[in-house]
Amino acid sequence: MVRGMRTPAVAAGMVLIYVCGCDASRELHRKRDPGVLVVAEAADVISLDPILVVDSESVQVGELIYEGLVGWRPGTTDIEPQLAESWDVSGDGRTWTFHLRDHVAFHDGSPFDASAVVFSIERLLDPKHPSFVGANVAGYWRSLLKDVDSVVAADPRTVKIMVKRPYSPLLGELAKYPIVSPTAVARYGDGFKDHPIGTGPFRFETWTPGEQVIVKRFEAYWGTAPALDRIVFQVVVDARQRLIELESGSVDLATSILPDETPFVELHPDLVLYRAIANDVSYLAFNTQHPPFDDVRVRRAVNFAINKEPIVQLAYSGHATAADGPLPPQQWGYHAPAKRYTYDPVMARKLLAEAAADHRFDPTKTYKLYSMTTPRPYLPSPERVARFLQGALEQVGLHTELELAPYPVHRAALSRGDHDMAVFGWVGDTGDPDNFLYVLFSSESTVPGGVQNVAFYREPAVDKLLLAAQATSDERQRSMLYADVQDRIASDAPWVPLTHSELVVAGRAELEHVVISPTGHPIFAQIRRAELSR
Repeated sequence: MVRGMRTPAVAAGMVLIYVCGCDASRELHRKRDPGVLVVAEAADVISLDPILVVDSESVQVGELIYEGLVGWRPGTTDIEPQLAESWDVSGDGRTWTFHLRDHVAFHDGSPFDASAVVFSIERLLDPKHPSFVGANVAGYWRSLLKDVDSVVAADPRTVKIMVKRPYSPLLGELAKYPIVSPTAVARYGDGFKDHPIGTGPFRFETWTPGEQVIVKRFEAYWGTAPALDRIVFQVVVDARQRLIELESGSVDLATSILPDETPFVELHPDLVLYRAIANDVSYLAFNTQHPPFDDVRVRRAVNFAINKEPIVQLAYSGHATAADGPLPPQQWGYHAPAKRYTYDPVMARKLLAEAAADHRFDPTKTYKLYSMTTPRPYLPSPERVARFLQGALEQVGLHTELELAPYPVHRAALSRGDHDMAVFGWVGDTGDPDNFLYVLFSSESTVPGGVQNVAFYREPAVDKLLLAAQATSDERQRSMLYADVQDRIASDAPWVPLTHSELVVAGRAELEHVVISPTGHPIFAQIRRAELSR
């Protein structure tokens, strides 16, 4: 995390807007309950059952309500104990034994024990389970945990997870997998997604769809009690309005700050800009099942047609790096691919002409380019980027029509494969390269109900390498396998990798312990408010 430096590079008019509001802002904060944190978000949560969703808004609220067997050290993806105090793995790598923490309760008062862990995993994986979530939902988690063979409560404090084969990514995935109250799931059934019960530091209070979610400190929490009494996640769709409400003091944190607004925050005496390197990627995906994008020459042509540096400046004000592949450079397993695509519109036109001569590309046809309008952690200005891409493609003779939609509609369209090309992105969930490479490129990630591979890229050689990497615990060997995967992906070009972003959150200066998670949001449970002295 880096606290923003104050800079003078802002127009005088904006200076007046901010400075004139300071006294009123401070007075408002004197009247505000210091135990309540208000967060302005660009979008609402989709569900409060984390295994049903992958959007950032739902995930960040879910992380306050639920916990996993293991967790992450704040600000990192380093594994540390959470609901399990310790664990061990059998010599053949097929049995994981977790020793559970004692004296832990769910928010509904029911006890946490080994049977709750078994219940939480079986409701995802066992179609015969009375609370099975359904075959057409939770596909993301089902694909990650598909190698779990059985889960057994050896005693109330011990859980054994048996896997079909050695599976190295399991521990990172369990750091994100929510343990739920069996009592609450039995009570609410399908409505559990609206009435979440976990063991986390905050319990659910209310959700007004389209407006706000409120969570309240769980007084019986087993760990260190949060300083905050409540957190309000308030939906403020307009980016400028989020900043206005932050400056006025009606909210304490604002996410999805537009890059060209960051200097305003840096200048303001009562605001602070928090930055962190993100574990993410934004990309332009081709639907490799749609002509002409089933031809590698066309896909390579588009890669040569895109100049990424203007995107970094245009959409991020420089707070990002151009991507040469799916893995961020700081992610272990990163490999600079052997095949690189420099900006070369001449080569792009040449490849398209070759494909046209073979009747594999129709230069008179208009293709559908899909983009969300909702800002995402990996792409704060998606429509702006989509229009830049449209212009770049037009210059090399590839005509497109933009299809713009809010994130949930966009996500559904991509899962159906409606697009020819699509602007999208991903935030790594587990700290493991598998969560990028397997999730986004394996054939198994194109299955309906769990589509994450929106390029619908299916390459048996890549699938084989990904499975081999999952089966070994040797990080060096896994890195070598992943290097091969990244080279093959670069050659096949199912994407144009665009950027790896820098996460930016704006907050009130009186907040303390604001740390940004690599998954794209502040670690809200550790935030506190300093005593106001003004």
